[in-house]
Amino acid sequence: MPMLQAINDRRAFRALDAKPIEKETLLRLVEAAHTAPSSLNNQPWRFVTVTDTEVLDTLRKTLSPGNYWALQAPAITAVVTNKAWGMTLGNRDFAPFELGMAAMAYQTQAVAEGLYVHPIAGFNVDEAKKILNIADEDTLMIMLVVGHPGDSSKLNEKHLESEKGKRIRLPLEKVHSFDTFTDQIKPQPK
Repeated sequence: MPMLQAINDRRAFRALDAKPIEKETLLRLVEAAHTAPSSLNNQPWRFVTVTDTEVLDTLRKTLSPGNYWALQAPAITAVVTNKAWGMTLGNRDFAPFELGMAAMAYQTQAVAEGLYVHPIAGFNVDEAKKILNIADEDTLMIMLVVGHPGDSSKLNEKHLESEKGKRIRLPLEKVHSFDTFTDQIKPQPK
C-alpha cells in the first residue's frame, strides 16, 4: 500500500470487532513506531500493549463514557513519555513531538495491517497509570484503541455519522504557507 494512501486511510474509526489480534501483528505496530526519528537517538517513547482480558477489563473501567465503543477492543496500547527522556533545547522539549511521530508510525502500520486504530485522550489518567504500573513522573499521553473492522450498528448516531461521513480538514492554504508565517495560516479565534 503506498504510504500516502495508508496515511489518508487512517481515520479514528470506532466500529471494532472483538476478535483478537495476533501478537506478531501487534509487535509490528510497535516496530513501526520504534523506527520514528528521535533527537540524539533518545527514543523518548514507551508503549504498553494490553491484551490480557483481566487487565483490559480493568483498564476499560477508566474510559470516559464517550468511549463506550472501545469496550470491546481486543487491544489497547498506552503511549508514554517523559520530557526527561528526550532532548531539550532552550524551552523546547522534543519528547512529546517525537512521541507523536512514533504514534503516527504505529497508526500507519495498523492501517497497512488492515486494522482500525483510534487514539483517545478520554480516560482517567491516574487510574490507568496505576493499572499499568506507570510512574507518577511519566506522562501517559494517549491510548491507542486497536481492533479489526467491526459492526457499526452499535454506535450512537453522532459516532455513526462520523464513521461514515466525509473526512473534514482545513484547506491546505489555511495550514501552510511558503517562506513566511502569514496571517492566512494563523488560527482564528472561535
